[in-house]
Amino acid sequence: MTPSPVKLLIIGNDPLLSHLLRRYAEQSGCLLAERALAPEAAAIRQWQPDALVFLSLDHLQAAQALVDDLAAHETPVLVCTAVADEARARELGADACLLHPLTFAHFAAALAAIAPASPH
Repeated sequence: MTPSPVKLLIIGNDPLLSHLLRRYAEQSGCLLAERALAPEAAAIRQWQPDALVFLSLDHLQAAQALVDDLAAHETPVLVCTAVADEARARELGADACLLHPLTFAHFAAALAAIAPASPH
């Protein structure tokens, strides 16, 4: 049986970073959905992503109510951020950080870290 591809929901508005993540997702065989703003929790639960990926700490901070709501559903939260902001990202509910400069190796490691939590 072939495993289901990892489903990622990218949240934020950064065209260059979005492009990079699309390339990495394609290389990894991930399914990807992108939203400029965080959708409602019900829409996220319906799509059932394996993880949310916020393009910045600001996007994560703006979606705190959503992150708190999804914590009960054990949806991993990743955020693209600088090393200096990693502790703040964790305080805001991030389970893992995709640290700048983002490389494919870091992206793949983050996917591997969330894979055990994936119900798919």
